[in-house]
Amino acid sequence: MLDAAAGAPDRTLNTSGNGLGYQASNASKWSDRPWLDPIEAAPRDQIEARQEAMLLEQMQWIATRSAVVRELWAAAGVDPLSIVSLADFKTRAPFMDKDAIRAFRDRTGDPFGGVLCVDRDELHNIGSSSGTTGDPTIFAERWDRGYEGPFTPREYWMLGLRPGDYVLEMSTVMRGIGHRITRAAGAIPLLLNHDPNEVETAVDLILKYRPTIFFHLSSPVIYGLERMEREKGIDMVDLFSSFRACVYGGEPIGPRMQATLDRWGAKVFEFSSLGDSGTIWECEHGDGFHAWEDIGLVEVLKPGTDEPVADGEGGELVVTALHNKTDPLIRYRSGDFVRFTRAPCACGRTHVRLWPLGRLGDEVVVNGRSVLPRDVWTAVEQVAETSAGLFQIIRPQRELSELKLRVGYDGDPPDHADVARRVADEVEARVGVRPQVELTPNSELIKLGPPHKIPRVAKA
Repeated sequence: MLDAAAGAPDRTLNTSGNGLGYQASNASKWSDRPWLDPIEAAPRDQIEARQEAMLLEQMQWIATRSAVVRELWAAAGVDPLSIVSLADFKTRAPFMDKDAIRAFRDRTGDPFGGVLCVDRDELHNIGSSSGTTGDPTIFAERWDRGYEGPFTPREYWMLGLRPGDYVLEMSTVMRGIGHRITRAAGAIPLLLNHDPNEVETAVDLILKYRPTIFFHLSSPVIYGLERMEREKGIDMVDLFSSFRACVYGGEPIGPRMQATLDRWGAKVFEFSSLGDSGTIWECEHGDGFHAWEDIGLVEVLKPGTDEPVADGEGGELVVTALHNKTDPLIRYRSGDFVRFTRAPCACGRTHVRLWPLGRLGDEVVVNGRSVLPRDVWTAVEQVAETSAGLFQIIRPQRELSELKLRVGYDGDPPDHADVARRVADEVEARVGVRPQVELTPNSELIKLGPPHKIPRVAKA
C-alpha cells in the first residue's frame, strides 16, 4: 500500500469561489492538512458571510434559469433578484417541496421538474432519489466543475481516509458515481454493487486489500454479512479490523443491529440526507451529523410554518443549495424532522449539526396514538426469527383504527402464527398498540427497496 505521508500527491484545496474544487499545488502536502478547508472551523460570522455571498450569487443564477423557481416565486410576488441578504431571503422567499417539483414535471413533461439550470448537453450523469416516499426525483451532475453531488472529500478526510488508502465501495449508483470522491481524496476504490448478493465478493476484497473505509453499510448488507458469518464461519472481528470507518446510511440503526456491529468491532459512522442537496455525516465524536453550510443554507422550522425553532429543538429541515448550480433546490421543505445545534462540535468544526428524528410523512395515528417506524424497530428485532429488523408499516392513510405490519423473517419458522403472535406481543409492549402482523421472507422484503433500504411505510 502506498505510504500516505511519503507518497501523497501535492494537493490543496482551491479556496477561491466555492472552496470545493481541487488544484495541484506545492504549498503543502494534502495529507499534512488538519482540515480540507479552513471554513470547516470558521467562526459563525465568517460562515454567514460566505453563505450570504453565495446565496446572492445563486439568486442571480436561478432567476432566469430555474423554471420551477420562476413559477413559484412569481405566484408569491417575489423577484429572486430583489433578495438583498440572508435575513431578507428568510423573510420573503417562498418554499418549494417534492410535490411542487413532481407537479411541474407531470404538467410540463420536464423530467427534471423545472430545477435544471443548464443545458442538458452539459450533463455527465443523471441519478435519482431512492423513491421511498413516492416517485424518484431526478438529480443531474456536471463533472467539469467543483463537485455538486451528494458528498465531498471532506467527509472521508474527517473519518481518517488518507491518500493511498483503499475504500470498499458498495455504492448505490442512483445518486451518481461515488468513486470520483474517493479518487479526489487520493485513495483507491474497490467497486461493488450495493447488493446482499455481492457480500461474498466484498469479503474476498476486504481480506485481500484490507481497505480503511467501508462505504456503505445498510440493513440489507448487514443481513448478508450475518448469513456469511453463520453459514461460512467468517471471523467478523478480523474482517472489520482494517477499517478506520464503516459508513452506514439509508435508515437508522436498530438496537440489535448496533449490538451486532459492536460485536464485530465495526467502527460505524452514520450519514443521512441534507434535504436532497447533499449529505450530513457523523465525525469521530458521534455527537450529531455535520452539515456543510457553504454547500447548503440550513433552516429548521416548525412544520407547516416559516417560524424557526430554537437551537436544540426539533423541526422540519429546509435547505437551499448554495454550491450547486446545475439543479439547485431553493428553500426546499424536505419533510425530514430533525433536531439541530449551531454550537461548535468537540472536533473543532463549527457548522450546524443535525440529529435526524424521522420523516414527517411516516407517522401513523392508530386510535389517537402516534406511531413511527422507530417505535416499532426495537420490538421487531427482539424476536429471533425477525431479528434483522426488516418491516413495513401499512399506511393507506395517516389515521387508522388498526396498526398493520409486514414483517420479514429469516429461515423457515415452524409456526408462522406463533412468530406473528410474539412480534405482536413485543410491539404492543413497546408501542401500546397491538398490530396485525403479516410475515414475509426477508429476501422478499429486500426486493421492495432501493438496494440500501426498504420503504418502512407502504400504502398496501
